[in-house]
Amino acid sequence: MSEIFWQSDTNFWTIINGKIDTIELGTKTIAETEKSTPIGAYTSFRTYNSFGVLRLSQHFDRLEETARLAGYEIHLDREDLKNTLVTLIAGTPNSSDPTPERRIRITIDLERNIGRLYFAMEPLRVPAPEKYTKGIICQTAQAHRENPKAKLSNFLSRAKDIREQEKEAFDEILMVSPQGELLEGLSSNFFGIKGDTVYTAEDGVLSGTTRDFILHLAKNLEIPVIFKTIKKDEIADLDEAFISSTSRSILPICSIDGIVMKKTVPAPVTKRLMEEFDKELSVGIETLFTD
Repeated sequence: MSEIFWQSDTNFWTIINGKIDTIELGTKTIAETEKSTPIGAYTSFRTYNSFGVLRLSQHFDRLEETARLAGYEIHLDREDLKNTLVTLIAGTPNSSDPTPERRIRITIDLERNIGRLYFAMEPLRVPAPEKYTKGIICQTAQAHRENPKAKLSNFLSRAKDIREQEKEAFDEILMVSPQGELLEGLSSNFFGIKGDTVYTAEDGVLSGTTRDFILHLAKNLEIPVIFKTIKKDEIADLDEAFISSTSRSILPICSIDGIVMKKTVPAPVTKRLMEEFDKELSVGIETLFTD
């Protein structure tokens, strides 16, 4: 493979005939690559210590599962894929940020050249520390995924439209079904807590890799979990709430639609899960390096 050079805050590549081809867009964010990426199965994740990814195998599983749900049987060469990611990361020094971490999106083309892979990478941006100690503000909007278990990139443009329709700025927008159920965030999973019990939707939402890790942590801590949606008219009954995603981990919510959670952030159950997340993180991280 040819040497890769860091040209901007974001680089964008595809694999053609087994070789990395750089796509020149002059973009600054992964979001700006979306209009140049064909519709397909995608997954996004962050790195840890440059070459580690939380539950990396699950990200690959989800790419294949989404392609299958869309009618395509695609099997990834995982060793080759990891080697490609190492090449891209090693060849793009993160000169605009002192931290070595990155956010990466992989897309499988299901529109033009079926099975072709696209990669987009940018310096990792995480919420400010006070978001974890004071919580974030969320707003609801009626929306849902047409194929909720498939992570298809055509949802990204829809999510962008929903954000642009909101006249005020919020940290996250939570999607509400026609039945008034809180499903998930536009780019996160949602958890509501009553007492010491965690509630999260099972049907109608993506099975996020970070979400699955949190469910594993809850089991270890013997925190009860009920797979049931919180209704919009039940928001005022919540003691705590949080969202999860690969780049944000566990992020507490202080209010939804102006309704403040009963317990002050960081509330007990959320705090226990956040502490356990940091403690057990190394167990879930998989390296990109192959034997």
